[in-house]
This record gives sequence, structure tokens and C-alpha cells, in this order.
Amino acid sequence: MKASVRAFVTPTRARSLTGLCLALVMATGLPGCSVFERSWHRWEAFRTHFIQADGRVIDRTDGARSTSEGQAYGLFFALVANEPQTFASILSWTTHNLAQGSLTAHLPAWLWGQRDDGSWGVIDANPATDADLWIAYTLLEASRLWDVPQYAVIADKLLGQIVRRTVIKSSDGLEFMLPAPEGFDLGGGRYRLNPSYLPEFQFRYLAEHQPSGPWRALIRNHTALVISLAQARGLAPDWVVYGPEGVAFPDGTEPHGSYDAIRVYLWAGMTPGSDSLAALHGMHDLLAVAPRPPERVDVLTGEVLSQGSPVGFSAALLPYLNALGDDKALEAQQLLIEAADRGGLLGDVPAYYDHVLSLFGEGQLDGWYRFDETGRIIPKWERSCWLIFGDC
Repeated sequence: MKASVRAFVTPTRARSLTGLCLALVMATGLPGCSVFERSWHRWEAFRTHFIQADGRVIDRTDGARSTSEGQAYGLFFALVANEPQTFASILSWTTHNLAQGSLTAHLPAWLWGQRDDGSWGVIDANPATDADLWIAYTLLEASRLWDVPQYAVIADKLLGQIVRRTVIKSSDGLEFMLPAPEGFDLGGGRYRLNPSYLPEFQFRYLAEHQPSGPWRALIRNHTALVISLAQARGLAPDWVVYGPEGVAFPDGTEPHGSYDAIRVYLWAGMTPGSDSLAALHGMHDLLAVAPRPPERVDVLTGEVLSQGSPVGFSAALLPYLNALGDDKALEAQQLLIEAADRGGLLGDVPAYYDHVLSLFGEGQLDGWYRFDETGRIIPKWERSCWLIFGDC
């Protein structure tokens, strides 16, 4: 049985596992396959509203733009939902429209959409490192979970490009990863970095996958940077500059945490035994004063600069609060999300980023997926398969 089931669960047949499961339930009297007892309504709403039939993920209400980040997240959620056809369409659109037809030869452009002259295509060809890492990581996991070796081949080529083009060594000998190949080396040994670009679980995984690569050093240095930044108030900034004098904040801006930084708490909450979670206590402290997360906060003073955060912030904090064991704060965020729910879509004007944060935060809390200690994805559909067959 095990061998035949393994052969059965291929990318082109993965969806038919539903039918096999239901047939077994009827034939054997098993209590059921939990993964199929209810649909992942948030994903279905996102797929319907934000993903075109050709695999383009739309990240703005007017449909005028798409990003490599949106394509990367779409791939991840399609894998978690066990939808290989959706996955393949997103990958195809990404390859042909952002990567000049080859992800093995080109990093994807970060921004595509309607240009000023009315034409459609790449608007900014500079790659976004976080999106590129998510694409490579998800391809590796899709290769493992769906048994598609070619996905791993693409991923390894992509990782090679990322390392060659974005890993730098600071004047004190520490390796960091730039947010993009162009525009973040400020000269004089100063580099602009984004703390939300390096999920800890992802780099644990890459360190296991490529032991000779820079991943262990990168996450070690990144975690030390996050902990250092959080020393003042336990908060994470959107951007930071690292150079010979140590940590500073980008020229002309204040040390704020907002739309980027919210993911720092999300990644820490989703990482088993996160090394940075305890240091990031500041957001938890703020929620003890006001139940809605701030939209913008000064990370040095803890002053709330803007309230009225979008509902996605509440969703992003669910794994974080769950990891901290604060059930009361967790319930408060869930109530805010429920109040914004419109049949799966969030808000009167559905926003791409709110839904992405919800798919990550609610999806993990509700058990649609989790990460193990090595960073591997454990989707609900794989766990159900193991419960039924003992192997898949």
C-alpha cells in the first residue's frame, strides 16, 4: 500500500487524493480525512480575488501592478493548499514575465505592471531578495512534498544567483544579505538592510540543504542584529543601516517599525524555538495597553506614531502571541479579524497585503501548515496522509 500511495501522490494527481480519501472513509468506516473536512476559505477567497487564471498575483486593487513578492507568496500558499496546478501557473507566469523566461539564469524583476505610456511589462528590474528566497525555498519544498525533481534544480540555480549577487561582507567581517542587488550598498562600508527579509525557519532549512553555503552565518548575524535593534524597546524597525560605526537608521528617516517590520514578529512566532522571539517583546507590551496593533511605532522610544493599523497586522501577530502564550491578546486579535471578515475576504476594500498576512498568521494558527525545527513545511494535507496511510 505504501509504495502505491507514494506513486499516486504526484503533482498531476495530488488533488485526486481527496477522492481516494473519501472512498476509503466510505469503505473502511474511518472517521474521515481532517484536511478535507472544511475548506481553507481564506485561501479560496485570495485565489479567486487576487490570482488570475494565468498565474499572475495582483497586489493592488486596480490590478495595475504585480510583484515578485506576491508571486512568491502565491507559490507558498498553493503548496500549502496542495494545488499543484495553481502552483504551476504562478511559476510559469513568474518565469516568463519577471525572469526573462528562465529562473535558472535570471533573478525575477520585483515590479511588473502598467507603465506610464499604457503598456504592460517590467517596471523595475531590480530583484527583491526576500521574494527570490521564498521562491527558491518553496520550490525545494514542492520538490520534496510533490516529488518533482525539476523544481529543486531550478531552486538551486536561483539560490546560486542570490548568493553571488546579494551576500556582502561588512568591514568587521560579518556576512549580510542585501535586500536587492542594486541600491543598498551605500558606500563607505555602509549597507541598508531590512530585518523582515530573513525568516529564521527559512535559513535553518537552507543551512541544512546547503551546509557549505553562507546560510548559518547569515541567520546568526541577522538574529544578532535583530536582538541588538530590539534592545531599546523590544521592537523591530522597517529598515536599518549597518556600517563601520555599527547600527544607524536610513538617512532622512526616523527609526520606525510598520508595514515591513510586522513580518519580523510573524516569522519569529512561526519559528519553533526562535532565537529572537524573547527579544521582540515590545509589540506584546504595546498590546497590553491597546488591543489593536499600532500602524507605526518609534522603535527607540516605544512611542506609537500612528494607530489604526490594517487588519493584516492583527493576523500577522497570531503566531507571535501564540508562541508567547498570551491567549487573551490572541483572542483580541481574532475578534478584530472576525469583525473585518466579508465571507473570506477581509475589509470592505480587500487588500492584498492584509490577505497575505492573514494566510500566514491564521493559516499557521489554524493548522493548515507549520514549520518543523529544521524549517521544513508540514502542511495539513501531508499530516492527514500520514494518519491514513502511515506514509505518503
